[in-house]
Amino acid sequence: MRPGVEASVADPLVWDDAHLPELRRVAVVGSGLIGTSIGLALTARGVEVLLRDTDEAQVKFAEAMGAGRPWQGERVDHAVICTPLPTVAAELRELQRSGLAATVSDAGSVKMRPLVEAVQLGCDLGSWCPAHPIAGRERHGAVSARADLFAERVWAVCPVPHTGAAAVAATAALALSCGAIPVRTTPERHDATMAVVSHVPQLVASVLAGTVLDLDPHDLPFVGQGFRDTTRLADSDAGLWASIIEGNRSHIAERVRRLGREFTHLADVLAEGSRDEAVAAVSGAMGRGHHGRARLPRKAGAQALPWGWVGVVLDDRPGQLAALFAVIGQWEVNIEDVGPFEHSLDAPAGIVEIAVDPAGADGLVERLTRAGWTAYRRS
Repeated sequence: MRPGVEASVADPLVWDDAHLPELRRVAVVGSGLIGTSIGLALTARGVEVLLRDTDEAQVKFAEAMGAGRPWQGERVDHAVICTPLPTVAAELRELQRSGLAATVSDAGSVKMRPLVEAVQLGCDLGSWCPAHPIAGRERHGAVSARADLFAERVWAVCPVPHTGAAAVAATAALALSCGAIPVRTTPERHDATMAVVSHVPQLVASVLAGTVLDLDPHDLPFVGQGFRDTTRLADSDAGLWASIIEGNRSHIAERVRRLGREFTHLADVLAEGSRDEAVAAVSGAMGRGHHGRARLPRKAGAQALPWGWVGVVLDDRPGQLAALFAVIGQWEVNIEDVGPFEHSLDAPAGIVEIAVDPAGADGLVERLTRAGWTAYRRS
């Protein structure tokens, strides 16, 4: 019995192994970051993976990485489509016409658009389960793939009323085989949620990063780690994201307008309001942000509780981070997350922040200090 999450309830949904198929041979259509990472994860579990992509160089690279071998038309237990969003429905139709895959899922970041297009193309909705592994990196392509990309990450499983039980079960089995946590929801709810937590943040990061183009080059050294952290997503592939955002445009437009109204109100108060009104407006905006962050779960399916963040000063030389992790590992303290390494501008050192269980954060600071590290509790 393996845990998953039902999107409409708080209690875990249990995927019974006895009712999940054993995926012995899986076809991965699209050998980019997601497809190759799926191939690597499945291969590590002993699943035979067959790869297909319009770019033969990508297939060869993925094969060289150990993600599978080229698909020569063998029949497979399941096929997962990992191609750009505008091509998902067409790939589904081709797979179904070939009859080579018992069931099919996809990995697209938007669910309603390919669903509508699949209906228009006359695809069989019974053997296809729309899905979305919610994991990725700013860098794209097979070269950036990782076998652990989906470990403990949510994998949205988005069946419609016509979706057959076999397709849903195979999709859940695929997610679990990649180390992910399958979460059941609907295509419409998925798209509305992703607009808030993924698509609009991508736009905000890109627009915000673009504002430095107005700065004089002499002022760029003043850019701090906070700006770099906030704009990290701006490094994402523009072509890929343009199709994703266009595919979910209605939900995104609604959220962008709402965000615009909030910023317009804040700008008006800052420009024309009294000092007290400005302070109240900023405090209110930041307070809502704090409450929003507090709602975020620490892990998929877990309650929304804050981590304990511990900062550690490291010398800027090879091996320091590895040494820190080794020491913490010896103490059997689980590191839940790691913040970026922030370099000091005036010393050959920097600070890394690590997230641990808050109940053990103070104790970790004490043990690190006794061991000769400079450490502090941030939160």
